[in-house]
Amino acid sequence: MKKLFFIFILFLSAFATAQSGKVSGLITDKDFDNESVAFASIQLKGTSLGAQSDMDGYYSIVAPAGTYTLVVTFVGMQTVEITDVKIVSGSITKVDVPMTAEAATLGTIEIIATKSRESQEALIQEKKNAVTIVQSIGAEELSQKGVSDAEGAVTKVSGISKQAGVKNVFVRGLGDRYNSTTLNGLPLPSDDPEYKNISLDFFGSDLLESVDINKVFTSGITGDNAGANINIDLKGLKGRSALEVGLSSGVNTQTIGEDFKGIDGEGFFGFSDADLPVNNLRLYSFENQLAPNVSSTSPNVGFSIAGGKRIDIGDNYLNVYGLLTFDNGYKFAERQVQNTTSNGTLYFDVEGEKYDYETSQIAMADLDYRFGKNNIEFISSYIHKNSQSFQEYEGVNNPEQEGDRVFVRRQQTNNNNLYVNQLLSHFELSDRIDLDVKASFNAIRGSEPDRRSFEYLLRDGFYSPNIDSGGNNQRYFSEVQENDYNGIANLKYNFNTSEEDERAHYITLGAEYRTTHHVFKATTFNHTFDTRIAVDINDTDAIYNQQSINAGNFRLETGRGSALNPNAFDPFYYIGDKTTIAGQVNYVKAFSDKFLINVGGRFENIDQEVEFNTNIARSSIDGVSTIKESFFLPSLGMKFNINEDNIIRLGASQTYMLPRFKEIAPFRYDGVQFSIQGNPDLEFSDIYNFDLAYEYYPTKGELISITGFYKNISNPVSRVEIPSAGSTLTYLNVGDNATVLGAEFEIRKNLFVREMPDTGLEIDRESKLAAGFNASYIYSKQDLEDPLAQFSEDSTELQGAAPILLNFDVNYNTFIGKSNVNAAVVFNYFSERVFSVGTRGFENIKEVGVPTLDLIGSIGVGKNGKFSLKAKNLLNPDIKLERDGSDNNVVLSNYKRGVDISLGYSYKF
Repeated sequence: MKKLFFIFILFLSAFATAQSGKVSGLITDKDFDNESVAFASIQLKGTSLGAQSDMDGYYSIVAPAGTYTLVVTFVGMQTVEITDVKIVSGSITKVDVPMTAEAATLGTIEIIATKSRESQEALIQEKKNAVTIVQSIGAEELSQKGVSDAEGAVTKVSGISKQAGVKNVFVRGLGDRYNSTTLNGLPLPSDDPEYKNISLDFFGSDLLESVDINKVFTSGITGDNAGANINIDLKGLKGRSALEVGLSSGVNTQTIGEDFKGIDGEGFFGFSDADLPVNNLRLYSFENQLAPNVSSTSPNVGFSIAGGKRIDIGDNYLNVYGLLTFDNGYKFAERQVQNTTSNGTLYFDVEGEKYDYETSQIAMADLDYRFGKNNIEFISSYIHKNSQSFQEYEGVNNPEQEGDRVFVRRQQTNNNNLYVNQLLSHFELSDRIDLDVKASFNAIRGSEPDRRSFEYLLRDGFYSPNIDSGGNNQRYFSEVQENDYNGIANLKYNFNTSEEDERAHYITLGAEYRTTHHVFKATTFNHTFDTRIAVDINDTDAIYNQQSINAGNFRLETGRGSALNPNAFDPFYYIGDKTTIAGQVNYVKAFSDKFLINVGGRFENIDQEVEFNTNIARSSIDGVSTIKESFFLPSLGMKFNINEDNIIRLGASQTYMLPRFKEIAPFRYDGVQFSIQGNPDLEFSDIYNFDLAYEYYPTKGELISITGFYKNISNPVSRVEIPSAGSTLTYLNVGDNATVLGAEFEIRKNLFVREMPDTGLEIDRESKLAAGFNASYIYSKQDLEDPLAQFSEDSTELQGAAPILLNFDVNYNTFIGKSNVNAAVVFNYFSERVFSVGTRGFENIKEVGVPTLDLIGSIGVGKNGKFSLKAKNLLNPDIKLERDGSDNNVVLSNYKRGVDISLGYSYKF
């Protein structure tokens, strides 16, 4: 606490720096087909600030915010003076200058002010000017903190954390089902039927310009939301041309010296075959062996290339930009897994090893046509992500005889392909009317091909396949397909008639349409033994083959039955269809320079239907799961500027939470430790949200903020355990009410900024030490009242709601000669939180709090090169799940992730 107090005082006492922006552009020769002019002199008149255009004619000048006259000179050409060039803090003012011979006449020069959303300073300025409460993290900050994807980005924001074994994030204690994800403002499908939102680690940092976290609902955001809307903003072309190549390599320390066990049939690039290899249960025609592919561990590698060019089309232009990336990674962990009965007796206790391999490829193309103040942009992206997990465990599993032990081997691949196609447009119909029209078609094609899960019993001195159930010896194939269509149109009318009145006064009217078609199907192949047959666990393919079927050692059956069943190959499935039609209105008025109000309303009509035929139930018998509802969702925001640097904000809104397809589809999915299944009786939740924030902006790039929030949720949904079904988790509306109450504190401060001597290097240099700290306290309580669940307690915390969240980083930036040097220390911590709610005598399962420490560094090499070094998870803490106990907690799962070390090099041409 003394150290934190010292840091806090140091932040407050650090001195301020002047606000600055940038002017940049291209110098061309108008008389020679706009060829670039190298070595032209560009000065801000009346100052010592200036630059020289490079070999391609580009220049850039950093200067304090203000209005200047730009002077451009070159021998033999007419001197050009451009007045009223405004440089805005955190922004880039673009001034392209065509030059002519001494006697020629020069036309009008257009000055365009743009704001880069990559820089931290620009995003803080944007937050200050925003109508509502929003938090953003840009590409500059991602690089400084060594963030590799959008998931890592949002966990650096106050009130957001990640839970072990869960793909997506928790915002203010609210998990995946309470959040929403958009790309450039358009919805995205989920890559995993278990989740509502797409996994944020799909989007590598190479793609990201910024990530916005909207924790306060407004009418322009989907109403199926209570934690946050996370919007991913993709990079595009900056300037007239760009080309950058990057290479990286690294290792996880726990893989060093280990022989890596991989899955047969899966390759380096991870493109899996999802087709069923068996169409006759009397023939064992599986293509992949059960034995692992063993090799020495290779280093993790990464490659990226991104670039583009501006094409002039008369007075207009087309920006063309593209990106290709490849990444992979190897991980190894020793893991303990346990489980208990409701009275605390340990019945499942195994230890083993887990080998993980992940690979991803990204391709993106962006065409952005700009004409006047309008633009039409088409973005097409393909993202492929393949995860392979090979696990082996040895121990006891509910032994029937003294000395019984088991050996479990599980091999699982998740192969996902995401296709995103977006059409974005903006039109200024008049000085007072803007129109934004967006549309997208997204598709997910995912599979879990040939998951191999086999259990062997050691008894009487030899191993044999477990004969309790054919499901203990199983190969599993599943596919998910989702097509997602979206359309959004927003019309903005500005009531201001005077150009001198800069106070906001406008209304936005919008309409949205979204339809989603989701298909999930799965086929299981069970190997049923009637008697124990000895097997060498290092050569199990010797028993699982055609000869054993012919000899009658085992029967191959699907989840539908044996070869005698004509429908044996019909997959288990569920089909979900959802249509959302929405309309919204939002009115913003600044009554004075100090007070602004934002009033909105959103209407949504939802039609969701899930048809199913699974290993638990059939909709032809039990009925289709349907939700047909209409919602009117009001929102109110207020902003009061005490003065230029102090702001108070208020937000209030109503939203809802709709169960996703798999949560209401009664399909049971089996894991190593738990199984999970849907509940067709789930109901939607109504949610009321309140936020109050104070923000202080000492100077450029600095922020101190305190936010309080309150949420009331009716019919909250939580994941609960059903022990009677054999360590099975499901979803329930656990009670009538849940409450979330909390506070967030954030500070960003420059501890010092010092100009460095020029020494003839002709570049602006400074040393800067900056720090950031954010903390969240979250109190959550949900009533546990459902009598069918037989809860162990009357109330509990919300699943995934960590009471304490901390993020802290220190960043130092300086120069050695012309080489820029950057170093950062990044720390994160979340406290103990509920993993699942206990029922029928079972206590809650808790995830133990985890601290994380990363070191990030980079150094410029030459004019355009850069080396980067990352060391992540240096503390390497235990990742634990524990069940509450009256005396001592029982550890259900325990492993370490290892330290990730990587070295990268990038070059900008």
